[in-house]
Amino acid sequence: MNSIQRKLLYIFLPMTLVIVLLDNLFSGAAFVNYIKYATIIALFLFTLRIRKRYIGQLYVNIAIFFIVAADFFLVFCDTVPGVRDKLVIWGVLAFLFAYSFLILAFQKSFKAGWRELLAALFVLILFISNYVTLWPHVSGLMLYGGTFFFIVLCYMTWICICTLFWYHYRPGVSLRIALAGCLILISDIGVSQSFFNPAFQHQFNPGLASLIWATYIPAWTLIATTIAEP
Repeated sequence: MNSIQRKLLYIFLPMTLVIVLLDNLFSGAAFVNYIKYATIIALFLFTLRIRKRYIGQLYVNIAIFFIVAADFFLVFCDTVPGVRDKLVIWGVLAFLFAYSFLILAFQKSFKAGWRELLAALFVLILFISNYVTLWPHVSGLMLYGGTFFFIVLCYMTWICICTLFWYHYRPGVSLRIALAGCLILISDIGVSQSFFNPAFQHQFNPGLASLIWATYIPAWTLIATTIAEP
């Protein structure tokens, strides 16, 4: 790894620990949300300064821009009572754009051998396990929209894992991309549980929040390191 990539890890992985600690010490406090959002903005600004040599690196930076937009609606606006529920759809759309740009960045070819099928099976197991627990509590447009969102998410995760087998990147880069894709899926499973599982709705759960942010920031930090690839 080069110096820029190490700086990304040295800055944002410790921030992950800080955020997890704050979520447990100050459960649901608005200032913690501001710190979370400021961290995502800082990640975007950091990557914005990195020189891009390839179109894929630009796509990744655009994806990070869209997570900044998504977190504005889902994290920053969550500090204003009664506002986030009206803006959730915009946050979801922004994440869909982010995942679409990651697909554009990392899907340089397509083939489906036995390793790709095993990767798809792994993703499907996680998706179906989450889906089965939530579908009794979701109906109508929310069910269809949520299903479409998770299809895009799962495809993006599968593409990330398959970079290990398609050899477009060096092994270390592919490993970071694959790990990031898996962490994003786990984080979004946690988010879906917080929105739709009656056990977590309308209350702040420090354990669930820790899972979401302990996977979310490292995932996008690993994604960001690909922008700094020579």
